[in-house]
Amino acid sequence: MESKLRFGVLFEEWKPYLVMSSLSGLLPAIYMILVQSLLSNGINGLVLLVYQHLIATVFLFALAFFFEKGKRPPLTLEIVCYSFLLGFLQVTLCQLFLTLSLGFIGATFQSVAMNTITAVIFVMAVIFKVERLRFWSIHGQAKIWGVVVSAVGSTVMVMWTGPALLPLLTTSKASHDKTIGAAMLSLAVLSGASWNLLLGHVGRKYPADLSLSAMMSFFGTIQTAIIAAFFVARESWHLKLEGGLVLLCIFYGGIGMTGLLSYSQTWCIRKKGSVFTSAFSPLVVVFSFFLETAVLKKSPHLGSIIGGVLVVFGLYLLLWGKANENEKEAKPCIGSINESLI
Repeated sequence: MESKLRFGVLFEEWKPYLVMSSLSGLLPAIYMILVQSLLSNGINGLVLLVYQHLIATVFLFALAFFFEKGKRPPLTLEIVCYSFLLGFLQVTLCQLFLTLSLGFIGATFQSVAMNTITAVIFVMAVIFKVERLRFWSIHGQAKIWGVVVSAVGSTVMVMWTGPALLPLLTTSKASHDKTIGAAMLSLAVLSGASWNLLLGHVGRKYPADLSLSAMMSFFGTIQTAIIAAFFVARESWHLKLEGGLVLLCIFYGGIGMTGLLSYSQTWCIRKKGSVFTSAFSPLVVVFSFFLETAVLKKSPHLGSIIGGVLVVFGLYLLLWGKANENEKEAKPCIGSINESLI
């Protein structure tokens, strides 16, 4: 009986670590590999994104109906307009460019680039005076050098491919394709960082997370569908469902990535804090690297490895400075950095 009790205590203590390792690391990595495989087989990324967020919208509205019924504040025109803008930033720009970029670059490259979003949020927060920066303090220097090292790492990945480490496997796409993918990722990171900062402001005005997420997904789905209607041929909307891989990806992205991942991150933030949650984001790089090598048989390059290490090191340096500064102040900063996922 005592051993069972001890095991239960240990399990509760380690549960946040297990959740973040599996859901925030493995779940997005598998999703990126699925999308990359479908895009390489001719599935249109725009159509895939519309179907995924259609499922996500229905799922989120159902959750909001059951869990926030009678609790959500009154809906105003201001919140509706904010939801439209947030949906545009998160789905129409960020998710759209993330999905399309996988047709030009690998999942490992994308996962490394998305780790720079925390540094971009920090820079934008300082520019808009949401985040305070003590330049000459050790924690301020850690945050500054974290941003610099992350920027150097991402630049290395784009500018220098380096030799293939496993030459027997297939190599990545041509350099001009990689440049297109990097440009799409840059737009996705900027829009994701803008969404993150604006969401904090809107969340304080309308503290109903599920309802707000459902409205964002609804408007983002409509916007993306309108864009797809102009640029995608009618026959491309009829997805081939051989083997169920397309259907799996749609439901996996719509329910797993939007529902399960968002809920698990919210739960872990409440248990351990936002810095704890952000610290697990580099696991996506690790899982993507192994899955891309083992499943897609793609050879990693030295430039990607060096750039990835620099980006992850810069992220941890920034998070260390942020965490220690918050502990010193003994209260959360107004513009605390929360990293958001796909």
